[in-house]
Amino acid sequence: MILVNGVFSQKRAPMVNHKGEVQSLGKKSEKCYSYYMNNIESAKEFATRKFAEVNVENHFLEVYGFLKEDFKVNDENILVAGLLHDVLEDTNTTDEEMSEKFGQDVLNLVLEVSHVKNWKDPTRPEMTKQDLMSEYYEHIREIPGRAKLIKIADFTSHMGNFIKIYQKNEQHLYPKFVNNDKYITQIQNFLNSCEDSLAKEKLWKLTVELEQKNRLSAFNMLD
Repeated sequence: MILVNGVFSQKRAPMVNHKGEVQSLGKKSEKCYSYYMNNIESAKEFATRKFAEVNVENHFLEVYGFLKEDFKVNDENILVAGLLHDVLEDTNTTDEEMSEKFGQDVLNLVLEVSHVKNWKDPTRPEMTKQDLMSEYYEHIREIPGRAKLIKIADFTSHMGNFIKIYQKNEQHLYPKFVNNDKYITQIQNFLNSCEDSLAKEKLWKLTVELEQKNRLSAFNMLD
């Protein structure tokens, strides 16, 4: 599957050598590619169905697109986990169900980037949402690099959507913008724990752009 004019296409991207010549995959490579794409398509179908069951819209395809197209990730389990990164948080999917269908490694990656459902921990009822959020942001600074890539793609999607809201001058319609500065700081603290990469650089630039838009918006409100 490739991204064509911003739309996912079923066409397969051609394989090319260092001279730019189109190459045949060969039977063994074709078989591996088929298995790879079946797993990706299965994860897309699974996520689509699970979110539909709870009537929730989700950005999992955009997160997958950032991982695959922008960050050039070719680790299949990272891509599958990117598609499923919110499934445990926002649907009734169990750990066992995910592990059985996609394997323990995918489950582990999803668990690393997931927070407790609805920001409520039944085993620790004394913990407020703010307590749990602070704990979560500390947690993601310690997760493995493969999981951090998924979280970077997740944050990149959110940052991009926030910037689009500013471009439409609709920030006043979204109460969560009140806490944008804290959110940006948390993301930048997370990025400081990540190794240098194209993904890290892209997200950092978005946080800086959003900071600038926050300041400009606050200044305009004073006029």
